Amino acid sequence: MLRMGCLAVLMAFTILSATAQELSWQGVGPVTLGMTVTEAERALNAKLGPMEPPYTSECYVVSRADGKDEALSYVIVDGRIAVISLFLDDGRRPDPKIVDANGIGVGSTETDIERAYGATERTFAPYESEETAEEMADRLKHGVTETPPPPNHWVIAKNQDATRAIIFETRDRKVIYWRTGLLPAVMSWEDCI
Repeated sequence: MLRMGCLAVLMAFTILSATAQELSWQGVGPVTLGMTVTEAERALNAKLGPMEPPYTSECYVVSRADGKDEALSYVIVDGRIAVISLFLDDGRRPDPKIVDANGIGVGSTETDIERAYGATERTFAPYESEETAEEMADRLKHGVTETPPPPNHWVIAKNQDATRAIIFETRDRKVIYWRTGLLPAVMSWEDCI
């Protein structure tokens, strides 16, 4: 009976690993942070790019040229991958699924992140803040009674030597996007600008 249970767990892990890419402080799937563009293209067996304005060769953002893994983008700084981001602006989940070793990805909760990573930092996403009393008064003065949605937050997990971070962006305490990268580049929400 124990053997059958172990076999079932192994089969479930194999199915997950066959349909998911792993996110880590090292990178995503076969692409690791610090790789050159050529190394990443070789690992993906696909071309990246091309670089387009307003970017420069010192810093630019690209994705796979073949359109696969459309949710992933790569921030290239001085010829090397510094940040990998997952972003789908229409609320879809990425396909294939991309999760960390704990199964954390889009849809996971802040509690899941804290349980998996321990010490994390939770802050407003750089472009967000709570509505101030003055903003609320102004909104109400203009007849707008609908309250704005709650702000997005960043839950930041850093590796032991604080050279890399995974940033989970949350709305209503659930992950909607994430990015992994080298510090300090990963902390910039306007890549290369």
